[in-house]
Amino acid sequence: AFKIRGFMHDVGRSYLSLEELKKEIEILSRYKINVFHWHLTDDQGWRIEIKKYPKLTEVGATRLEGEGTTHEGFYTQEEAKEIVAYAAERHIVVVPELETPGHELAAIAAYPHLSCTGEEVTPRIIWGVEDLVMCPGKGEMFPFLEDVVKEMVEIFPSEYFHIGGDECPKGSWKKCPDCQKLI
Repeated sequence: AFKIRGFMHDVGRSYLSLEELKKEIEILSRYKINVFHWHLTDDQGWRIEIKKYPKLTEVGATRLEGEGTTHEGFYTQEEAKEIVAYAAERHIVVVPELETPGHELAAIAAYPHLSCTGEEVTPRIIWGVEDLVMCPGKGEMFPFLEDVVKEMVEIFPSEYFHIGGDECPKGSWKKCPDCQKLI
């Protein structure tokens, strides 16, 4: 009855192992879900390997929780391709999500120059909306995102590619002379 029957999993916040993802996809196929929206990046973690930017997973894939434990993990490009193929065998299309320009604290932790302030941070340990976002004014954000998207589209052959764009506070842009000049 419905062309798209989808499910979204936010591994940026709650990483799942490859085996756990496959179990989830198996269950989705039993319920005839045909789209798996894979939310791979957020303030709390960067979960997809980007070869041009290794710090995304070296730094952005690990956060130190409030009680001192770590939450970490990411998928290599080969593992992501494996998930895409596994899902396709079960008639499920994988749609990746790259959250930007807000909800990018994990990427900013890896590459601080991507923010307006350049301050060193760590991936966020709480949920909510982070005020520190990527800086379009410096001009470094766009080539970075182009490079990331180029690598991701090679992994994900779906018709759709989700680019977040929601919940991006503009406070840092209002204070940033580079952003104000761009505006």
